Amino acid sequence: MPFSLRLFSLACAIFACATAVSAQHQAGVENEVAVQGYNNEPINTYSDAADFRRLGRGVGLLNVMTDAGPFPCTAFMVDETHLLTNHHCVPGILKDPRTGATEITSVTFVACFSVPGLIDESEQFEVAIEPVETSEPLDYSILAVKDVPTDRFPPLPLSDTQAIEGMPYWIIGHPRGLSQHISREGCRAGRPPQEDDRLRHTCDTLAGNSGSPIIDSSARQVIGLHNSGNSRVGINFGIPMALILKNSSVLKAARPVAPRPLPMVMSVFPKALDVGQELSVVADVPESCAPAFVDISTSLKLTPIPLEVFEKVELSPVQTRYQVTATSTYGLVVQEEDEKGEHKLGMLCGPAGLDDPEDLKEALRAVVGALREGKFDGQVTVNGDSVAYAFAAYTIQ
Repeated sequence: MPFSLRLFSLACAIFACATAVSAQHQAGVENEVAVQGYNNEPINTYSDAADFRRLGRGVGLLNVMTDAGPFPCTAFMVDETHLLTNHHCVPGILKDPRTGATEITSVTFVACFSVPGLIDESEQFEVAIEPVETSEPLDYSILAVKDVPTDRFPPLPLSDTQAIEGMPYWIIGHPRGLSQHISREGCRAGRPPQEDDRLRHTCDTLAGNSGSPIIDSSARQVIGLHNSGNSRVGINFGIPMALILKNSSVLKAARPVAPRPLPMVMSVFPKALDVGQELSVVADVPESCAPAFVDISTSLKLTPIPLEVFEKVELSPVQTRYQVTATSTYGLVVQEEDEKGEHKLGMLCGPAGLDDPEDLKEALRAVVGALREGKFDGQVTVNGDSVAYAFAAYTIQ
């Protein structure tokens, strides 16, 4: 089972000439933008067991009824009695000259409306019209909601983590007031990831997505509040959750959630690459894990990825992120000699970091067998010890 280093190279030169979008090019900002074709998908096409379906249980359609008619937005639970949405939804809808609205008559939270056409079967909860807390500059409102059973519609975990270029995101919301949709494909932090007080992202949204959570898909936490986009430059915007948490007395008063290790998570982007393109990798592991990274080609050629290639970021006292992004010192760039077809890149975590080469080989044999069965994460047993693994697939064209 030979090993060779073929994907590893310096990426700095490729990105040296990349130019960021500056503030002077932000004319044309609107509520929502489809970045490259519309890739927002109905969430009910995925298994109930998917993590984003679980997170989506706390996300709902916010029906803002005015004297000029209904206006849909998105909101999500942040604690047992409060929702988070955009200020421009409530109360700011009354300041939008396009609506003609002069009064908000009612606000309703339609929880977990995930099946198209079944809004009447979804549970609906009364929301106070007057915000508990609101900020027009940060475009957020915290609204009181009554009697939501949070065992079924749980609050989403919030994060003050700083955005990192290329970080993979999910956005869950209700475009045009439709059933719950998710943006996943091509959904990531922009370049640069933040400008002034705004997150920049490439996730596709439409009107009605205002107030959607921007979720760090590796950490499974809300990193921002989506609110707008710019069709001229093909980018969407959100408010960093770190700024909202810093500003909000309501969220400061909420009981902090003790950090807990998440399952090992591996994300790669893009899913298809040509020669010369760079692969971004984000891998989250328990803090105690010293992972071993490897790329497996279609013909089962194994390419170890040195740990030194990765930036190491401490997410919490119990979780660590290893990443390679466009701003990293090193990069993973496809070379001419790299095998075409599907590759699987992932990590293994076992006793003592799998320092023994024979143990690593034995673990890889077991993992290759599991991958053939379509099991991209889980555990294998090597010499009586449990070895955890997580992989993601991409294709070299």
